[in-house]
Amino acid sequence: MKQTTKVILLSLLVFPGIGHLVLKKYAIAIGFIASFAYLLLGLVKDIHDKTQQVIESMIRGEIPMQVSAIRQALIDHGALDNPNLTTIGYILLIIWVLAAFDAYRISNNSSNNITEQSS
Repeated sequence: MKQTTKVILLSLLVFPGIGHLVLKKYAIAIGFIASFAYLLLGLVKDIHDKTQQVIESMIRGEIPMQVSAIRQALIDHGALDNPNLTTIGYILLIIWVLAAFDAYRISNNSSNNITEQSS
């Protein structure tokens, strides 16, 4: 498998920044990994906190055990249809695509430089 394909697949399918580790671009890799992990953990924590509030309300009997009531409670608490969570999701997607594109760009430039030097 070509290195360009390998770094793109690692960046897209494993985690943003892993392709940069293969390319030995450690500073860029840490930047992508840290920014993505920070936002992802914040997103998961926020969703967990909001759903935990709904679960506690269900245990206290404030919310009936019906799907429609639970869904409405999740919407009311901001776990669903939350613009902030949607924005964070889009930012995560942008970071993921940028990491894959940048890994491709660096790998492609390295391949072109090697080809030019051997000619």
